[in-house]
Amino acid sequence: MSLAPQTMAAPLAPECPFTGSRMRPHLSVPFDWRRPEDHRSWDIWWDDQAEYGQVHPRPRPVDVAAFYDIDAYYTHAERQRFDPAEEARMVGWRGRVLSSLAFRFENGAEPTAEWWRSVVPKGARNGLEIGCGNGDRMITYGPFLDLVCGVEPDPRAVSAARGNGLKVFEGTAEALPVDVTQSTYDLIVFAHVLEHTIDPVQSLRNAAALLSDNGLMSIEVPNNDCMGARMMGPAWRWLDAPRHLNFFTAESLQTCAEAAGLKVQAVLYRGYVRQFTHDWIVDEARITATMQGRAMTQADVDRQLRHSAKLLARSALAAPGHKYDSVRVLCTRA
Repeated sequence: MSLAPQTMAAPLAPECPFTGSRMRPHLSVPFDWRRPEDHRSWDIWWDDQAEYGQVHPRPRPVDVAAFYDIDAYYTHAERQRFDPAEEARMVGWRGRVLSSLAFRFENGAEPTAEWWRSVVPKGARNGLEIGCGNGDRMITYGPFLDLVCGVEPDPRAVSAARGNGLKVFEGTAEALPVDVTQSTYDLIVFAHVLEHTIDPVQSLRNAAALLSDNGLMSIEVPNNDCMGARMMGPAWRWLDAPRHLNFFTAESLQTCAEAAGLKVQAVLYRGYVRQFTHDWIVDEARITATMQGRAMTQADVDRQLRHSAKLLARSALAAPGHKYDSVRVLCTRA
């Protein structure tokens, strides 16, 4: 994996948790675009051998909760403020054409109800989702299990999930609540959660201890090896520092799972068409403008549409690791 380093002032280089090698500067994010009033920059360091990156210095656990205290975040459905109809108007017919063309090249493993039905172990009874947000995924795969519960650190998301009748406990992957550690589970799900953890190996190790002998663990993260990430840099929608503290490729995700005592049974990819949907295009235009210290304009969206057209041309026939925005591994106990 070839990534051009960028010059930045930083403390002593951290050691990669997988190789022990000193990591190198990769990206400097000028500030949190979702919270521009916070002027702190966030430095991402990278290890080429492991294909893994991390924010360094690491934030303190006590500081992490503030990163999520924002008006528009996917776990806070009741607080969304962007208008989908307005976003669709801004991308216009060009956006619709891009999305339609991308659909022709979509062949990812989308986690639909039918997909979950195909992978939930035969005879499975109990399921656990760590970092379940508002519980929307639990509703999708829940019908294939007798009992599903979740763990979520955000109290607002916990409240939203419980409002949907779901059994969700407040806690983190590194410190699971006692309510869930008294059982074993035939299905454990991490869906875009591991990148948020301060200690990803310990997070998976905690979950692996609860996996039944014939159980399955599904772990999905953003794919930092995709062309969209390479082309957008700090403004890539899935970069999202400082909420994302770890940056994986398929290689490093497998390494992380194995370090936690899991055996990787399959590597899957998803997320091609959505890189060309109106909300994605407008979000990346908004991120770019915000990082330049100004409000987004129609010109920014038009510029992003041209960028998306280039991405489509370069990625439509690319290998999965360079095409899809997310990677997922299915694991069993080693």
